[in-house]
Amino acid sequence: MAEVPAHVPADRVYPFDYHNDPLISEDIHDGLLRLRQDAPPIFWTPAHGGHWIVSDTDLMVSVLKTPAIYSSRQLQIPPREDAPRMIPESLDPPEHLLYRRLMMEYFEKSRIAHLQARVNFWTDTLLADLEGKAECDFVEVVASRLPVYVFMEFAGFPLERADDFRSLVDGMFRSSDPAQRQNYAMQIMGELQQLITARMAEPKDDILSKLIEADFQGRKLTFEELMSIGFLLFLAGLDTVTNAMTFGIRHLARDGALRARLRDNPDRIPDAVEELLRRYTFPTLPRQVTQDTELGGVSLKAGDMILCLIALAGLDETLNPDALSVDLDREKRTHFAFGTGGHTCLGRHLAKMELETLYRRWLEVFPDFEIDPSRKAAAPRGGAVMGIPELWLRLPA
Repeated sequence: MAEVPAHVPADRVYPFDYHNDPLISEDIHDGLLRLRQDAPPIFWTPAHGGHWIVSDTDLMVSVLKTPAIYSSRQLQIPPREDAPRMIPESLDPPEHLLYRRLMMEYFEKSRIAHLQARVNFWTDTLLADLEGKAECDFVEVVASRLPVYVFMEFAGFPLERADDFRSLVDGMFRSSDPAQRQNYAMQIMGELQQLITARMAEPKDDILSKLIEADFQGRKLTFEELMSIGFLLFLAGLDTVTNAMTFGIRHLARDGALRARLRDNPDRIPDAVEELLRRYTFPTLPRQVTQDTELGGVSLKAGDMILCLIALAGLDETLNPDALSVDLDREKRTHFAFGTGGHTCLGRHLAKMELETLYRRWLEVFPDFEIDPSRKAAAPRGGAVMGIPELWLRLPA
């Protein structure tokens, strides 16, 4: 635990470890709600070298939409100068926008429409493997595979290495040890170096090959830039949708009325996707203070790290009345599941495509299912991307 700096008032110190805190050891979202109730809206925790945490939605908006003061250039807590860059995620304006425009070309809705066929194929293939089974670990057999297989084909990662790559990403996000996380990062960078080198020698029809050939500001991207973009693609593409699927299917397993409504009205599945993302947002977003400033009545110093608990935006009763309920008919739905501001997730359209397809096909194949009561629920995983490592389901005969 770090010492409390002189500029932090004593009444703003609250111990919370976003990786391993007892508050989130049973249920992440219940724990974060208790934290928001018990702790100040912005507070200092001595965990992980010491950093600020923001749970208030308005304060999070101020942080995430003011990059001149709250920079994305350091996304590690505690900060590490040797941490791999992730273009464009770890850039600020105006540099960020230049790279974002380059990447947007490959992730717009119209540009990924052709992936629907591959999403259908992998969804049907994985669900067919469950035929005749009485139970399954949904994370192991579906959630950790479907988005990974689709994204690896799209990005140009070797599909036969899917389990190896997924293991690296899971290890990096699961670990709370900075040195261990850095070790995983270096292993990922080693894999990327080999892959990019291979694509430079022999281009294929994938996003890595297209980025290698792309015109960026009148030039080609450097090898370092390609590595940085690849690192972000690797982390974002191989983990985030897995967690969204797991939280969503867990809720459907508990909510028979919603299952029945979606089976009878599959046209409402896009609304269910948005509502479940709102209810179970799972990333956290770090920023670094660039200059002495004030936020929420406290003084921040240049260099301070600040973590936004964006799951709490979707659970804000002032924005989403009766926020704990999953309501397809909600008039207005506000959440930060894909971030907010200039760093809104580039892969959101692909994520929604995968989620909509999975929910539709899953409910066709398994109209009724439940959480397996004979299995002890696995402890959630905290960290930069919070998740559920296992979800055992009992399937209908």
